[in-house]
Amino acid sequence: MTPQPQPSVAFSELRDDWYRGADLMARLIDRSRSGSPLLTGFPAQWVPMFQHFGAVWSNPIPPPEYVPIVSDLSSDMLLELVQGAEQRGRLRVMVEGIASLDPLLADVLHKLDRRIAASGTVARPLQFTGWQSYGRPEVIEFDDRVLAGAVAKSGTALVLPCARRRPYQESKTHRRLKRALDERLQGEIDEVVVSSLGVVPIGHWNDPVVLAYDSGVPDIYRVLRLMRRFFIKARYDTVVDCLEFEPYRDCLRIVCREGLVGEVVDGPKRKFKKLPRP
Repeated sequence: MTPQPQPSVAFSELRDDWYRGADLMARLIDRSRSGSPLLTGFPAQWVPMFQHFGAVWSNPIPPPEYVPIVSDLSSDMLLELVQGAEQRGRLRVMVEGIASLDPLLADVLHKLDRRIAASGTVARPLQFTGWQSYGRPEVIEFDDRVLAGAVAKSGTALVLPCARRRPYQESKTHRRLKRALDERLQGEIDEVVVSSLGVVPIGHWNDPVVLAYDSGVPDIYRVLRLMRRFFIKARYDTVVDCLEFEPYRDCLRIVCREGLVGEVVDGPKRKFKKLPRP
């Protein structure tokens, strides 16, 4: 029996307005993940994304418009870099980096992340290099789990900064902050970390996403939206603010002004060592 030719989509056959609309490319890549169609003759900046999402592709062409780094590499050199990043578990980081150089790729990445379910595995470290990082399926799934179970177990929430030590229960910084609390705030207090990952109550401190993520470029508006969704469900009379990053502190006071928490009071702050004078 003669094998049937594999269905393919050639870049040269696409209307420019369809291609630049982003929805078509997101659909094609999603369909190609199952083995067809073969995406052939597409500009080389798509290769890392095709590879990351498991699309089938062939014969990339140089970018029609200059794309930093990609345009200066041959197809073989680019593929070698892609394979090296994949072997080291950093292909997603590479995809996000190249997407930051091409607005169409950034749009398609955003759409694909919302089409594809989390795999159940979490990269270590989980690096946040820009706003594209927060669209990762595992991050969206984590946020949904946190917000679905958001509940206040006491009248007071202690809001803590991110700490390098994980899980957070082992953080010396957190222990120092809690020891420094005024006696009137002791007792039943819910502990919540606010960081670039978002709102992380103590019940999620051992989650694989929390253990793996590396604080990176923050998306302040995203953190504000997550705070609103969290505190509208977990109602507190008092929030003790131990944060030191001013934009996150501003977000706390915004949700307070919006009536989602009773009051925000200043708590102890992490003490930084001063550098010796030269």
